Amino acid sequence: MQMVKKILLIMAVVIFSIMIFAPKRELYYLLEKQLTKYDVIISGEDVDESMFTMHVSHADIYVKGIKLANIARIDISPLLLYDKIKIDGISTDKSLKRLMPAKVTTIKATYKLFDPLKVAIEVVGDFGKAYGYFYIKESKIRLNISEAKDISRLKSLLKKDDKGWYYETAL
Repeated sequence: MQMVKKILLIMAVVIFSIMIFAPKRELYYLLEKQLTKYDVIISGEDVDESMFTMHVSHADIYVKGIKLANIARIDISPLLLYDKIKIDGISTDKSLKRLMPAKVTTIKATYKLFDPLKVAIEVVGDFGKAYGYFYIKESKIRLNISEAKDISRLKSLLKKDDKGWYYETAL
């Protein structure tokens, strides 16, 4: 019994150490590098690292050289068993306001180690609220609009079923 306690204690210490000493800044730059494969560039950001989380503020998002949006704050929590990214204050560029929601208040993406094939997504914006999943194996996103407010700009992208409006795409 003592041996089992020691093994569990050592495992807990190792996991806790990985959470604290994980190279969060390097993981962020690896994410940026992966996004460049899809012509997505994040620039002008301020990166701040703490013990368990990393904060990115004032980031400009460019897709294929066109400024798409400005993000006020990104909080990244890589906790190994439960990873979370929270994006606050997304404002689209003025030239794209006719095509996209003008303001997205919050996007939360949560990955749980015990549910490894999908990432839960919640979005709140001027269009209402949406929730759904990114299915990793199929590379597919499905978001259900739960509280629709002003979806007139998005109707060309949305589909409707018996549960209401939803957005679905494969990457």
